[in-house]
Amino acid sequence: MRLSQSLFMLTAAATTAFVITILAMVAMLLGDPDAPVNVWFNNHGATVMTVEVIAIAGFGLSAMIADSREMRQKQQKEKSPSKSPK
Repeated sequence: MRLSQSLFMLTAAATTAFVITILAMVAMLLGDPDAPVNVWFNNHGATVMTVEVIAIAGFGLSAMIADSREMRQKQQKEKSPSKSPK
């Protein structure tokens, strides 16, 4: 598997975690405000979301850079004259 594919999969995983966090926070608005998980999200939810957004941006940019490099290398190989044995 290419590096860019792995990084795109990590981007998808981080995005999935972000969506689940958002849905959990919305669900907690409807629940008991004194529940331990609700208290934890009130204290640490912003930090968790910040880390997830940074992960999405970092993995996404890294995947695009890796893909660009791989495409340039592939194009250079196609452009270079192939040396056939005589």
